[in-house]
Amino acid sequence: MSTREKLTKLANENKTILCFGVDPNLEKIPGGKVESIVPYFQNIIDKLLDENEISAIKPNYAFFAQYGFDGLHALKEIMEYRDKVPVILDFKRGDIGKTSTAYAKEAYDFWGADAATISPYMGEDSVRPFLREEKLAYMLCRTSNKGAGDFQELECDGKFLYEKVLEKAIEWNCGIVVGATSDAITRIVATTKNEIPMLIPGIGAQGGDLELVMNAIKSNVAIHRINASSSIAYAHEKHDGTPGEAALKEAQKLNETIRKYF
Repeated sequence: MSTREKLTKLANENKTILCFGVDPNLEKIPGGKVESIVPYFQNIIDKLLDENEISAIKPNYAFFAQYGFDGLHALKEIMEYRDKVPVILDFKRGDIGKTSTAYAKEAYDFWGADAATISPYMGEDSVRPFLREEKLAYMLCRTSNKGAGDFQELECDGKFLYEKVLEKAIEWNCGIVVGATSDAITRIVATTKNEIPMLIPGIGAQGGDLELVMNAIKSNVAIHRINASSSIAYAHEKHDGTPGEAALKEAQKLNETIRKYF
């Protein structure tokens, strides 16, 4: 079964497109040690899976790699959840052909990711190695960060640069990363006829508009994933209970809105 099929099937089974972003921050994890990463996130992921509150996880490579080899060993353990739920490796790679081929092997063959985020800046030869039939590559398109407009909204042949990236995503049959903090998502869905899988960060701590996003994608909701990371992972900072219990409450709150569209 391809990653696209897995994503759609699980979304319809669980009635959610919520993706949990796994971004370890030792300043927020009780104990504050690298050895705490795996049990901390396993507890949260297991609770979310047991209650069918997520239909993907998205480990962010940099948040693990910052802690050296011990952090990468923790990432390897988190990647083992691919047997239970689609795993999107967020590492935003993109380089000349041979280097991208090596990165794609790392993502899919070593880490075992179902999908990966990539940067399209260097063009088709940097993207092509990630376009395996059974996998899914999400190209950065219109992102959720404050500086997104510096390049992504430059005009190019009468269109925004992100719209030129979108045209290539359609041509190459890959997914895109589209932030929830911009109304560009409405334009993007109109262009793609809502048939291109989107990974949508920016909900939660970044303040993205969940209702706006769901309204935009409602005609084909199950192919997409809405990501929430720190708002779930560190929900114990604002909710009562253990980190796992607080994370579950936060996910359930987001799913109250998401499930209206199933």
